[in-house]
Amino acid sequence: MKVRHALLIGTGGFGRNHLNELVRLQDEGVLALGAVSDLRFTEHAAAIVAERGLRHYSDYREMLANEKAADFVIISTPIALHAPMCIDALEAGYHVLLEKPPGAVIQDVDRILEAVCRTGKLCGVNFFTPSSEALELIERTVGTGEIGQVRGIKGLALLTRTSAYYRRTPWAGKLMSGGNLVMDGAFHNPAAHLLYSMLKLSELLAGAAAPSVAPSRVTAELYHANPIDSDDTSAIRIGMSDGTEIHFYVTLCAKRTEQQRIRIEGTEGMLEWTYDNQVTVWRDGAIVSQRECREEGKGIMERRYRNLIRAIEGTDRLDVSLESARKFTLAANGAFESAVRIKPIASSRVQTSESSEEPGAYIEGIESTIKEAFASGKLFSEMGVPWAEPSVPFELTEYRSFPRRFELGR
Repeated sequence: MKVRHALLIGTGGFGRNHLNELVRLQDEGVLALGAVSDLRFTEHAAAIVAERGLRHYSDYREMLANEKAADFVIISTPIALHAPMCIDALEAGYHVLLEKPPGAVIQDVDRILEAVCRTGKLCGVNFFTPSSEALELIERTVGTGEIGQVRGIKGLALLTRTSAYYRRTPWAGKLMSGGNLVMDGAFHNPAAHLLYSMLKLSELLAGAAAPSVAPSRVTAELYHANPIDSDDTSAIRIGMSDGTEIHFYVTLCAKRTEQQRIRIEGTEGMLEWTYDNQVTVWRDGAIVSQRECREEGKGIMERRYRNLIRAIEGTDRLDVSLESARKFTLAANGAFESAVRIKPIASSRVQTSESSEEPGAYIEGIESTIKEAFASGKLFSEMGVPWAEPSVPFELTEYRSFPRRFELGR
């Protein structure tokens, strides 16, 4: 089998993980890393470049022009750069693996999609999803009627981010950075994998109708306790075009964290997948099965690289295609539009900390609030949470450009 050659744009931040994984997989003979590009190389990246004798460029366009023997490009750069860099790579003749989210706004994703259609090249997105084994188990369990008719899909993410998290990069927690939209919030970055996975499961359960199933309406309440522009605590209700309802709850302000989870609720029981790739099925309040599912290879990035290589060779379809990832951006943009603005939580209900162990901002009782919302399928305002304010639904039919209603200046 031909060894496929890769290029990497972005070696700092999360790009460090890509660089490490590419080097490991090169040593295993899975692929070959030809060259890397970054404006400024970290000490770590510079050491790998020197040790491996990698070609390196400060201008990614120069790399795209000179490295024509390569097959695909991995792009791990700030969100605002995803669309222009991805389009440049596609037009230069490369397939692309794009770091999540694919773009800050729907019009950027649509620009990439147009380039994919025009060039005939592949563009996968590095969203984490349940493993193939877990997806097969979920599909089989639901398909055989073990939990009855599906009533809805719920997701919960109780996470902690310290104040240092928001200092790590100039665009952290920002709606705009350097004049560009980034929309860097809780559900659009740290918990983006979980939200995408819920949308992926809605596709899986739709079967043959999956390509036509998309978010059609969003109602979202977005809040922040940290001194940031975007959200750190959110409740989102997504109505899918096939009638499925998705409820998603996330906070970055928890002291007690838990495994992120997705629950599929049926008329006869429920199924839950957790971030450690465990699938549990309940009926009548009792566990009837529990299984730890395997992950292919040594992690999600290896799975994405191998999947892209197989797709290039025509032996597989992309696990996370840009068309599928577009549904994430559509829902995310709709959430911002529904909320209209990010609402601050009163300081009297927030504890702040500069500790590297504690959340930058802790919202009083947020763990029980999130869990109660998750159990009931309600938004925070519908539960009477003191700091919550209701939002109105936002229709996504024919939605093509952000923002329409969201107040960026607030």
